[in-house]
Amino acid sequence: MKKLLIRILVIAALLFAMNWVYSKWFFEKDLLEHSDIIELPRQVVADSCQIVYLGESSNNTYGYAEPDHRKISAMLAEYFPGLRVGDMTKAASHAQTYYYMLKHLPEESSVETVVVTMNLRSFGANWIYSKLETALRKQLVLLQDYPPLVNRFLLAFKAYPIRSEEEWSKLTMKHWRKDPLEFPYPCEWKNTHQWDSTLAWRGWIDPQGHWDQELTTLACHYVKGYAFQIKDDNPRIKDFDDIVALCRERGWHLVLNLMAENVDKANELVGSDLMFLMKQSRDYLMDRYGHLEGVTVVDNLNLVRDVNFIDQDWTTEHYYAEGRHIIAEQVAEALRAYYPDQYRKVNLQFDTGHFHFGAEQRTLDADMPYSQAAVLQKGDLSDDWGMVNVAFMMRQDDTLHKAQLVVQLFDSEGGAEAKCYPVRSQIQKVGEWDFATYALPVDPAMRAAQQVKIFVYNPSENAVLVKQMDVSFRPAYLKPAVKAQSSR
Repeated sequence: MKKLLIRILVIAALLFAMNWVYSKWFFEKDLLEHSDIIELPRQVVADSCQIVYLGESSNNTYGYAEPDHRKISAMLAEYFPGLRVGDMTKAASHAQTYYYMLKHLPEESSVETVVVTMNLRSFGANWIYSKLETALRKQLVLLQDYPPLVNRFLLAFKAYPIRSEEEWSKLTMKHWRKDPLEFPYPCEWKNTHQWDSTLAWRGWIDPQGHWDQELTTLACHYVKGYAFQIKDDNPRIKDFDDIVALCRERGWHLVLNLMAENVDKANELVGSDLMFLMKQSRDYLMDRYGHLEGVTVVDNLNLVRDVNFIDQDWTTEHYYAEGRHIIAEQVAEALRAYYPDQYRKVNLQFDTGHFHFGAEQRTLDADMPYSQAAVLQKGDLSDDWGMVNVAFMMRQDDTLHKAQLVVQLFDSEGGAEAKCYPVRSQIQKVGEWDFATYALPVDPAMRAAQQVKIFVYNPSENAVLVKQMDVSFRPAYLKPAVKAQSSR
């Protein structure tokens, strides 16, 4: 027994010595080779950052043709010139990657507040089982809480999910086929696969009645990207729960930055059933994290219009500068609660053809039935514009009101014609804010009008509240005009 104990002690001492030698002489080289994301928290510490923005390619992607190439995090820093704002950006990363980045910020660093990107798509099977997952998970092996030598053995024995692209695709398809979609109303869609295949077979038909293969493919991408329902056992939920627990342990303020998705395009190409699921996912995340002490969730889901999305043939959170500015502004408003004396207002400049009325809200009823209006005179409509996206937030206390979106056309003699679009079909919540989005054609009648007004109208005694009215003109169906460029 004594000899056995001695042997155990000798082996333990040998392992301890090997771990010390490996940690001292070899670990750093392996870290930089296999887990180079470690350089991101190190840079944050070196820069003495007080606010840290964590994100994937949405933070640093820009269009080649635009003059402003700044990251969202750099635009955010503009609002707090007296504070040091840094970022940890890794393409294709998600909450699990963010957790390991944050865990490797030393407790004695200057960090006070962390802003973590929350992509709605990252909760779906299409992202969870992405072909990029093998490389991402390999990056995390050496960053685990085991002794460095143990982590090196785990890396050597490939203790991370190694699957081919075909195997990842099979996992995705398994969930698309087996995870049911449940609606509170009769709906033909039973699961993501059935919806996708049916839509691909039926096709997307343009207003002239022609099949459009590109837009059919894009509509299917939207279904595959967003047609899911978040459950408590979703792996991304565990990752965000871990982030919340870590921030509490470290005493950091946590801002979860729910990114804008192209709800304009999703509604235009797929319709209200997909909008229901996207709103439901947003509500789940807001309910789970929005009421936690020390946690703020910034809801940007519907704040960036279609014209400000760079990628028009895929579902991404890549925005032109105007879209990145909008995200930065919303995050800055959330951080203002923690740094009221450091906050400085930055005025956003919107392009011609974009009318954005911000957070100011109006009560619409029989006494004051009109919202703020986008007004264009004859000649203001560019020949390049074929569609107009209109979006707004609305709060209703009942469904007895008569709210509608109105496009009013005035002729040269002062006569007016109004085109009205129902609101109730899009605003489903009662007693809470909800959003509506429309894609309307710029038709010959609109071009011939002396003046065009676009507004929300409610002549009812039953009042509604309206805010964040946003009107943007764009080509009929945007195609990718320029490639995106990452600034990383």
